[in-house]
Amino acid sequence: MKNSLAVAIEALSWMAYEGVGERTALFRASGQLGATHDELRQAHRIIMETTRFRNRIEHLTSALVPDSLEHIPHGVQSFLMILVYLSQIDQLEARKLQRVVSLGRQILGWRELHPYEEAIGRILTKQNSIRPQDETERVALETCHPMWFARRVMSVFGRGLGLQILKRNLTNVPLYVRVNPLKSSSHLDQQKFRDAVEVVGIQGVWRLGHLKTLSQQQSAVAAGEVVIQDLSAIVADLVACPVAGNTVLDVCSAPGNKTSHCAALMGNEGRILSVDLSSERMLQWNREMTRTGCLIAEAVMADARRLELNVEADVVIVDPPCSNSGVFAKNPSMKWRITPSRLNSLAIRQFTILQSSARYVRRGSNLIYCTCSILPEENEDVLIDFLRRNPDFHMTRQQPFLGSPGLKGLDLCQRFYTHLHDCNGYFIAKLHRD
Repeated sequence: MKNSLAVAIEALSWMAYEGVGERTALFRASGQLGATHDELRQAHRIIMETTRFRNRIEHLTSALVPDSLEHIPHGVQSFLMILVYLSQIDQLEARKLQRVVSLGRQILGWRELHPYEEAIGRILTKQNSIRPQDETERVALETCHPMWFARRVMSVFGRGLGLQILKRNLTNVPLYVRVNPLKSSSHLDQQKFRDAVEVVGIQGVWRLGHLKTLSQQQSAVAAGEVVIQDLSAIVADLVACPVAGNTVLDVCSAPGNKTSHCAALMGNEGRILSVDLSSERMLQWNREMTRTGCLIAEAVMADARRLELNVEADVVIVDPPCSNSGVFAKNPSMKWRITPSRLNSLAIRQFTILQSSARYVRRGSNLIYCTCSILPEENEDVLIDFLRRNPDFHMTRQQPFLGSPGLKGLDLCQRFYTHLHDCNGYFIAKLHRD
C-alpha cells in the first residue's frame, strides 16, 4: 500500500503542477518511484477516483482544511485530497484510514504534515455534506462536472436525460478488444479471455468482463493479436468500410488504432495515408503499426488544417481534436481541462480540418467525420455548416448502426452515449460526395 500511495501522491502532484493526464502522470511517478504491477493498479484507481470526484473533494476539503488548497505544497495537497476521497466518498473503514495516514506521514515526512494534523483529524472524524449555493452547483457537485458543462448538457438534452448522462460519468466504462486478423485468427482465444463476451452484430469484437483479464493477457496485446479499442471507434471504422485495394486518408490518425483497423479490414492490400501533426504521437503510431502488422500505411507529418497532398481517396476519415466530452468516464481529468472558450476554438478547428480534408475525397466516395464528443457544437453544428458550403456532399446511411440518431434533424448520423451504450460517448457522420 505504501508504494501505491506514494505513486498516487506523486502522480496527482504532476497533474496539478503540469496539467498532464492520468496515464502520463502515473508513468512519470512510477518511473521515479518504481512499483509492482499490483501497486500500479492500486495507484491508478486512487488517481482516477480522486480526479473523477475532484470538485466534490475540493468542496468538502474547503470545510475541513483551513488553508486554501492552492497555498498548500503539492504533495500535501494531493495527500489531503486522497484522504478526503477515501473517508468522505469511498467511506473506507476507520482502521484502514489510520493506516493511510500513517503511510502518508512516512512518505511525506511528519514535519511536512505537522501543520495539517488538526485538519487530518477533522477529515477522519467529520462527515460533511454538500452545501451548494444553487441548483446548477448542486448538480455539478453531485455529478462531479464543471458547472458550465453540467448546465450545457441539461440545456441540450433536457434535465432528465442530461442527469443520466452526467451521473454515468461517475463510473468507468468497459474495455473492448478486437481480434487482429493480421496477427491471429478471427476468433478470440476463450481460454485466455474467459470472461469476454462477443458484441452482438460485430464479429471479432469483445467486451471484457474484468480489467484483470486484460492485465493477465498482456502478451496477446503486446503481440498485436488483440487491439484495445472502444466499441464506438470500432463502429466508425466499420462504417468507413475500406476494402482491399482502396486508398484511405486517415486524418488526425495518431496513435493509430483506426489506421491499423482499416489495414485489417483491407487485408493489408491498398494504401493508407495517415496524417498527424504531433511528432510524439507519430512515434506511438509507428510502434502501433509494427505491433499490429500494418504494412500499407504511410506517415504524413502535416497540419490537417492546411493539407497539401497529391491523392484522391476512396475513403477519408476525419477524427479531429475535440473536447473529449464523451470520454469523461474513462479519462476524468479531461473534464477539468475543457472550457467554453476552448470548446469554441475546437469547433472552428474541426470545421477547418473537415473542409481541408474533403478536397481529397474521390467523387462517388465517402467521408467519415467522427469525434469522441457528445456536444452538438463539435458535431451537428460543424456538419450543418459544412453541408451548406459543400453542396456536392450529402448524408448517407451507416452500417452498422448501433447508436442513437443524431440531433437537429440529422437522423442519419450516429451517436453513442455512455449511459445507453456502455461505451465512450461518440459521434459518427457518413458523407457521400456526388
